[in-house]
Amino acid sequence: MTDESGSVRTRVWRSGTLEAENFPFEQLSDYLGQDDCLVWADICDPHEQHLRDLAEELNLHPAAVEDAVEHGERAKATRYATHTFITAYSTTMVDGTDASTGNSVLRVNRVSAFILQRGMVTVRHGDGFDMDQVVQRWDDNADLLKYGVGALVHGLLDVIVDSHFATVQLLDDSIEALEDHLFDDTSPSREIQRQTYRVRRDLVELRRRQDAGSANERTMV
Repeated sequence: MTDESGSVRTRVWRSGTLEAENFPFEQLSDYLGQDDCLVWADICDPHEQHLRDLAEELNLHPAAVEDAVEHGERAKATRYATHTFITAYSTTMVDGTDASTGNSVLRVNRVSAFILQRGMVTVRHGDGFDMDQVVQRWDDNADLLKYGVGALVHGLLDVIVDSHFATVQLLDDSIEALEDHLFDDTSPSREIQRQTYRVRRDLVELRRRQDAGSANERTMV
């Protein structure tokens, strides 16, 4: 569903079995208060005030809400008294968007999540990250949902990590293609320079994202 706060999607499982989808967002705290429920909500392009209202309802730390709406936040995990907040980045290679070469370029998509005792709220800016892949991962491993919120977190991070592996493989293929061109006397040197620059730029961006998230964990009260 959509409202003035952006696109909202919800799910609730009871005792590991899917009970409802796209229920009114206002019912989120009611489900979270039930011991046999596991809840997920996703907000795409939220308004800051909407997140602040949600923070008050779910007792989320104001600093975590600030991080969810700020642009350029590094990958990290921060533990608070009532929840954990994480920010992670998926990667994709998009075809035909580099005007200089017409080749694939790296796209980085941020996903934040508030991890509660019985549920998770994900926050995204733009639709670059395909949340349907995460939902499918949960459906494919439905037997894990009875173990609680850890199954939701695992599915989310599993898709994000897979996106990095896929990107690395595509970059490897690009490097191999460049190596072939280097020993081809008929290949235009300017084109090789452009492709080399593109691949190097993408590798730097990918490494920057991975390094930023390697050890960023904090504990707060």
